[in-house]
Amino acid sequence: MIQIQQLKNCLAALLIIFAVFFTTAPVFAAEISLDSQNREIGIGSQFEVTVSLNTENEDINALEGKLFFSGNLLALKEIKDGGSIINFWMEEPKQTEKEIVFSGIVPGGYIGGSGRIFSAVFYAKKEGKGFIEIRNPKVLLNDGQGTETKTKTSILKIAISAKTPSVLPPEKKDIEPPEDFLPEITRDPSVFGNKWFLVFSTQDKESGINYYKVCEGKRKCVTAESPYLLKNQNLDEEIIVKAVDKSGNNKIVVLPPQKPKIWYENYLYLVILIAGVMPVYIIRKLWKKYFGKN
Repeated sequence: MIQIQQLKNCLAALLIIFAVFFTTAPVFAAEISLDSQNREIGIGSQFEVTVSLNTENEDINALEGKLFFSGNLLALKEIKDGGSIINFWMEEPKQTEKEIVFSGIVPGGYIGGSGRIFSAVFYAKKEGKGFIEIRNPKVLLNDGQGTETKTKTSILKIAISAKTPSVLPPEKKDIEPPEDFLPEITRDPSVFGNKWFLVFSTQDKESGINYYKVCEGKRKCVTAESPYLLKNQNLDEEIIVKAVDKSGNNKIVVLPPQKPKIWYENYLYLVILIAGVMPVYIIRKLWKKYFGKN
């Protein structure tokens, strides 16, 4: 009887092991995490929190979320999106009251364990225990259908104390310009009524992109966002696109005319031609008048 009971116990244990390891499917979920070198902060200190994405081997091409923080204890000083895995911001990280909203896409997808999304620099206003956390996260797969995947988030707990020495981060000067990029002129029936528009984007690894400027021919340069509807639909003028980072460094790209004017349609050529022909014509007329009879 004892042996039979022991056999039953062994079989039961084997069934449990089989159920756990062979019938339970592994659950994977992308994670948007928060990381900071400082958890204990002195009053008046500044510290940086990095928002990162761990795809858990899934191919991701879009994400969004909100970064909440204890507004009574912390003040947002700066947002840095330099070196982000996000190529196109649908909504660039920005503060609205006690939160930072963000959403963007990664054309071609991203797979990785610590993809930097952006970072935020905070200032500790007063003593207390606060938190920083991601809420309402949404991560989409790069499967052509925009399937939403499960997403995990984390909470960063911060302790602000008058006993902790105040620390200010070292000043780091950004002297590098934005990365090289190539604007593209295109059109689509569903965008701007099938008119020609300009698409452009680049990154800056240090301070992040501040703004773009577009110059068409001799027109006044304007601050622009992509996609940008071209004023000159003839595409017969040079286009200049300038990307400026948050430290003032810039990268300039010049696009030649897509449909250059025929030489006689260019007023400058006409002026040069007239300036060259008129003196010859006048000289010939004077020569005939005074020396033609001899």
